[in-house]
Order: sequence, then structure tokens, then C-alpha cells
Amino acid sequence: MNIGVINESAKIENRAGLNPSGVSFLLEKGHKVYVQAGAGLKAGYTNEEYMAQGANIVFSKEEVFGRSDIVLNISPLSEDECQMVKNDQVLFGFHHLATAKKPLVEQLLHKNVTMVGYEIMRDEKDSLVFYESLSEVAGQMCLVIAGHYLQTNQGGRGAIIGGVVSVPPATAVIIGSGVLARSATKALLGAGAHTIVVGHNMERLHRIEDMTGGRAITLMGSKYNLARMTKVADILIGAVLRPGELAPVMISRDMIKSMKPGSVVIDLAIDHGGCIETSRLTTLERPTFVDEGVIHYCVPNITSAVSRTSTKVLTNQAVHYLHEIGACELDQALWRNIPLRTGLYMHKGQMAKKNIAERFGLSYREIQPA
Repeated sequence: MNIGVINESAKIENRAGLNPSGVSFLLEKGHKVYVQAGAGLKAGYTNEEYMAQGANIVFSKEEVFGRSDIVLNISPLSEDECQMVKNDQVLFGFHHLATAKKPLVEQLLHKNVTMVGYEIMRDEKDSLVFYESLSEVAGQMCLVIAGHYLQTNQGGRGAIIGGVVSVPPATAVIIGSGVLARSATKALLGAGAHTIVVGHNMERLHRIEDMTGGRAITLMGSKYNLARMTKVADILIGAVLRPGELAPVMISRDMIKSMKPGSVVIDLAIDHGGCIETSRLTTLERPTFVDEGVIHYCVPNITSAVSRTSTKVLTNQAVHYLHEIGACELDQALWRNIPLRTGLYMHKGQMAKKNIAERFGLSYREIQPA
């Protein structure tokens, strides 16, 4: 099987689809890997490092698509990249179709593409395979980001997260109770923040209680509790995740207005449209803006800022699924492997996710046993 890694340097994306270690693993299994020149540079990997592990370096994105059975992408494909996709090709990566444009989706369907999305792949325990791994990175980054923007010279409240003797710690309020919320809770609580988690799922809230030994305060996600906790937050983290769907808006502009000036908002759901009314997309070059006196950090693909670590995490997950697809017929791999099957957005020109199909007014068909 031929696997392609494109250079995503034209986007605000620093991660790569594979690192050299992943190339080595796949070549040992009998596969070929085509890497576009420069694909790994922002993650700290040179063309020579890929070549040393047996990768074929090619010098155009068109050639990657032209030579590959499977193409790996980290950011959703652009319109130009979608035009390069071959008929019957497999696309494996982050796609976020819930926020995609309908003409792009229709174009890929017309090419009989099979599309598997990292962001919706679940295992037999209903855990989000890729997000579970990247959330550990994202949680630690929330700590670093919040601490940085709370500083006076960044326009923040001039506070440190953990507090000191005779001075209480910062209050961190986390909206959501899933994998991202757990990771952010672990990081902020570990730094000494007064940490409050507001969510709707009682089972997940119990899990956070158990994980933290009761040190994190948990509340049900009613509008009353959300409004009350937003007022006291020095750090507000939106960690509401509904894989394959737009994030619901949980925090209104009026709630943001009630926050203390110089507080920090981090919307981790911005990849899915954002869960805070005042959020809007930012970039790593210009990561923040101020609205209602509150600093907003709304960078999508937040783990791109630590691209080397994130590329390793993604590679370690991806290579085994890639090998399974290459070791047998695609349909057999999709049916035998639960994460691959749950990650299926489209299969050979048919939508395979009902909610996405309904959003675009398209028909869908569930995958059947091979």
C-alpha cells in the first residue's frame, strides 16, 4: 500500500502526518511512504531524516496525491487539495466535516472517496482514540496559556495560578466533563488552581471526582450554575466536545460581561465552532483578542503549538490503523476494526454519518459487513 504525507505548511498547522519513526514502522510492514518535501520541518524533522528511514521524498502535493492510496492530513483539506484527490482514494486525518462547506463534501463524494476522521474514532470502550492521546497535551497547554495571559504585561489580572502563602489561588472553571475537561482539570488542579468543573453527564462528573480525590468541585451544567461560576472565574475553559457535530454554545455574551477584567478564556471547542458566544477563530501568530474586557484564546488545533510532541502522539496512534487497512481489503479492515468504522465519514462515495448527512441534506448509508 502507498501512503502519502502532504506538506501542510500553507495552513496554520505545524504538525506532520507521520514522523520518521512511523515511516520506519510502515516500511517494515511492506508499505511505501511518499512524503512531500518539507512536510516535517515545522515539527523538527528534516527530509533527510525521512529518507534515512526509507521514505520517498517528492516535491509537489499533486505527486503525493497521485502516487498514494491513502493520504494523511492533519488540518482539513483546502479546496485546492480536494481537487487533487483521486477517485477512490482514502483520506485519513482530521476532517471536521461538521464545519465544512457543502460543495467540498459533494466534490469528495463524487470522487468515491473513503474518509476516516481522527476526531470521531472511538474504541470498544467508547473512548475517543486520538483525542484521548492529544488531550493530555492540550490539558498541559491550558496551564501554560492561562498562566502566560494572566500576567500583567499580557493585559491579564496579574495573578499566578497556584497562589502563595496568604494569597488564594486563581479560580479555573472548566465547562464540560469529557476527555478534554478531565485533562485540563488534572493540569490546573496539579498547579494549585481552585478548580470547578461544570458538566451535564453525571457519570463523567463522578469520574472527575474519583480522579481528583474530590479536590475538584463538580456542578451540573444548568444556566444558573454556568452564570454563577463564570462570574468568579479567573480562567474559563470551554471543553465541550461532541465529536462530528458543532459544539453547543454554553456561555453567553452576558456571562462573559460578568467576568472580571483581565480574566482568560480558552475555547478548546473552537475547532467545532466554539462553545462560547464571544469566541472567534484566532491563529498561533495572533492567538488572542479582548472582548468585554476578557482575553480570549481561540486557536484551533491547539496542540500544533507543540508540534513535535503532537506529531509523535498522532503517529503512534495512526500507524497501526494504516497497517491494518493495508494488510487486508479496506472493507474488511473497516468492519473488523471498531475505531476505523466509527471514524468513517464517507465510504466509497456515500455518507456514512447520519448527522453529517442530514446537516448537508444528503443521503447516507451505514457500512455493512464485508
